[in-house]
Amino acid sequence: MRKRMMGLAGVLLLSGLLASCSGGGGGEDKLKALGKDDKATIKVMFWDENYFFQEYGSLFISKYPNIDVEVANMQTLYSDGYSEDNFEKFVEEHKPDVLMLNSDQYEKWAQDGKLYALDSVIEQDKYATETIHPAILKLLRDKGNGKLYGLSPTFSSNALFYNIDLFKKYGIEPPKDSMSWSEVLELAKRFPTGGDEKDRVYGFGTQQGSTPFNMLWTIAMTDGLRVLNPDGTQVTLSGEGWKRDMEMVVEAIKSKAVYNPSLDNPTSFTMQDYYMQDPFISGKAAMMVDYPYKVSNIKGAKSAVKDFKGLNWGLVTAPVDPNNRNQSKTFNVSSIMAVNAQSPNLRAAWEFVKYVNSEDFARVKSKSSASGDLLSRTAFNKEADGVSLEPFYKLEPAADMTTGLENSPGNFYGVLSQLVDEQLKAVIDDKKSIDEAMKEIQEKAQAALVEENRKKKEEEAAKNAESPAPPASASASASASGSASPETSGESSTAE
Repeated sequence: MRKRMMGLAGVLLLSGLLASCSGGGGGEDKLKALGKDDKATIKVMFWDENYFFQEYGSLFISKYPNIDVEVANMQTLYSDGYSEDNFEKFVEEHKPDVLMLNSDQYEKWAQDGKLYALDSVIEQDKYATETIHPAILKLLRDKGNGKLYGLSPTFSSNALFYNIDLFKKYGIEPPKDSMSWSEVLELAKRFPTGGDEKDRVYGFGTQQGSTPFNMLWTIAMTDGLRVLNPDGTQVTLSGEGWKRDMEMVVEAIKSKAVYNPSLDNPTSFTMQDYYMQDPFISGKAAMMVDYPYKVSNIKGAKSAVKDFKGLNWGLVTAPVDPNNRNQSKTFNVSSIMAVNAQSPNLRAAWEFVKYVNSEDFARVKSKSSASGDLLSRTAFNKEADGVSLEPFYKLEPAADMTTGLENSPGNFYGVLSQLVDEQLKAVIDDKKSIDEAMKEIQEKAQAALVEENRKKKEEEAAKNAESPAPPASASASASASGSASPETSGESSTAE
């Protein structure tokens, strides 16, 4: 028995040594640098081939002419009907060396061992990560169980834009960082609500076509409310938090402090009309929550809109949960670049990820990027009109931003939004009380959830029925193999 144990220990030791020397998904070994004459070809997964070369590919090739780049165009993935199963099939079929992942996919693929860990090669190459926004690195490490499996050159977030001149005109104190939604909307109500509809000013503006549900959804997600319980079987829209936020939305709309451009307006293709449909740029709204692309639109309006006087604007953080004013619920990293652990071109794939997340790349993109996102190397997020963009990333990202809808059937969100809009409109029109509307929302949403889950199970059962059953011989063989193992194990134990 002792000899057998020593032999087993030797095998385990040898296996460990071999594993440490292999180039698998762990990413703990060193990657040999490419020589000046070495050539390689990598395939990068991206939303669109032309846009890829505009944003990343052309710059990379000019820097690394010995690495050829192909694109696994994700347009086909979306045209075929997007699902996580189709996403995995797309990767299996195209075998990209560099994957483009959202944060949920990144977490799953890292935990499944499908991504190459970057920590050792970052150390090996002395690759500087200090100027990457710390919150991004923390988020990626948290989702990678302490390891770094990818990097993102950009991120997105919201901030609250405000018109300095309008606040001065009406003698109202401007907004501050870390205000709650209640405080922002109360501030909006201080602006006058009378006057001609064409000329009057609103305290707060929403996106064109926004509905009461859209406004409620944004506020509720900021406050950390859940739509469903964790297993997705029970609607949770009847609590005090939901009642408070529904009342907030109803009161804000009824006060006429909120402006929503109608989708019924004739749509024009001129850039002037595009910019002036924005309530903030047109000067109709004193405040508006939006993404960084609005900064570019403010600049664009100066050249595209005739007689545009410009905007004297400021920026503070987006509204926050009043119970946690130091965290943002709008911070999002959705374009994570990771190296496929199965790639035969690990070094070349890492060189791509390394470059497009570098300071050199950020310096160039700060002058030319058209994506509207912010650069993860935040030192290169330039001021605009003398306004710092720091409010977009000043707060720490909230760790748990789940709504509960991740476990809901696909059609449930659409059913829910229509139902809530109908009920809130009835309250706004004084046809129902908040309590009556909430009761009907809870009951009908629960019934819809049960029905959609039933349909989902039937569809899954139908798909399983269409799948060919394994050959009887294979099933028998697997069964025999499964039953033999314990017996063999028992005999071995007895012999020892």
